[in-house]
Amino acid sequence: MLLKMHGTENVFYLYDVMDLALEDKVMSDMTKELCQDGADGMLFVCDSNDYLAKMRIFNSDGSEPEMCGNGLRCVARYVLDKLHQEEGIIETLNTSYNVKSIENFHGVKGIQIELYPVKRLDHEGLNDFNTEYEFNHYTVSNPHIVGLVAAHIKREELITLGEYANDHFEDGMNVNMLRIISQGKIYVQTFERGVGITKSCGTGMTSSSVDYAIRNDYYNKPIEVYNDGGMIECEVIRKDDFSVLFTGNATYMSKHDLKGNLLEEFEELEAYRHFYNMTRQAI
Repeated sequence: MLLKMHGTENVFYLYDVMDLALEDKVMSDMTKELCQDGADGMLFVCDSNDYLAKMRIFNSDGSEPEMCGNGLRCVARYVLDKLHQEEGIIETLNTSYNVKSIENFHGVKGIQIELYPVKRLDHEGLNDFNTEYEFNHYTVSNPHIVGLVAAHIKREELITLGEYANDHFEDGMNVNMLRIISQGKIYVQTFERGVGITKSCGTGMTSSSVDYAIRNDYYNKPIEVYNDGGMIECEVIRKDDFSVLFTGNATYMSKHDLKGNLLEEFEELEAYRHFYNMTRQAI
């Protein structure tokens, strides 16, 4: 059985393979086949030697990124529910993260993740990345650049920027455009490596929150991060690098068989629609 879940409308199939041993090619091919319906990727819940579970994620094109914040919220919700735990640690491809269940996040079930480290680093590829925008480079296991805009940029322009970045940077790049709404409120548009434009990108919103905090000396305070899929909250904490408390929904959408055929829909979707409508009023 598969679950379909979303984090701020970043949609994933989730497959619990803790008692299975699947080859990488099988996971990649399965993802490409299932995501023809428009899902952004597939989450595989795997065994971990040291923690509650390990998350592996494959993008809709079959590639495997290092990390996905929205996907990790979904995996964390599933694992904590399965094990009847309130918090714990989930392993990802390169690191591990503390996760915690939030019973009521503005009316929906949520998960808080402590994302650490978030690093701002120089990147020589920015020296000849020729655009009208100035970008800063961050890593949250996976690579991001963040550029400041005064207003929403058009979809076509974001696609052009994203495709240029993924041709220009050797390992590809997630491109985030940050718009400041007001103090403590920002809007983020993202072109995600291996996916394209998504309604939201968890690590993209995290990187953008750090960028906003640096620009405005805005630390240890909640930042509302709006996107095309809803809203999350981030709190940026200065350490050796940056730590971000990253909180948002993790919503069960439906059950499917292994071929993707719908078996059952969940009632949580209605609560999320109400939450989403609330977020549109705030922007």
